Amino acid sequence: MDDLDRSILWHLCSNSRASSTEIAKKLGVAPSTVHNRINRLKESGAIEQFTVILDPAIVGQNVTAYIGINIESAKRIAIINQLQKIEDVLEIYELLEPYDLFIKVRTADIGSLKEHVLHAINNFDGVLDSSTILTTKRHKETSSTIRRQYDHEH
Repeated sequence: MDDLDRSILWHLCSNSRASSTEIAKKLGVAPSTVHNRINRLKESGAIEQFTVILDPAIVGQNVTAYIGINIESAKRIAIINQLQKIEDVLEIYELLEPYDLFIKVRTADIGSLKEHVLHAINNFDGVLDSSTILTTKRHKETSSTIRRQYDHEH
């Protein structure tokens, strides 16, 4: 991945609806170059999907929680597979400490969090314990931290 790829990614992360022509104009390269680079980035797996960031409150997802989970190591893959099936689970991470797994969850309300997520997790075979952290306000959320490295605008 070179500076042009990173710059294309930066523009797509800023606006996933930007066309190859719009990005090419900003970067001073041919639209076909941007189009080909985007296709190559998709094929390589660098771009997993194109998405949008929603305002959780507007779409009825009023509760954001992070849940730390300690598990029996032999059950790790099975538990991760079960977590992936829970619609409200947005992200799953393996950690070194203080938890084995850490997940990000969005639900409509505390009742949904308890009923659909926490109840399921606490009933998974191999879960030793869990701890839930509720957020009170979102100040920033992005889909990527890619830095702008190459831009003919400047």
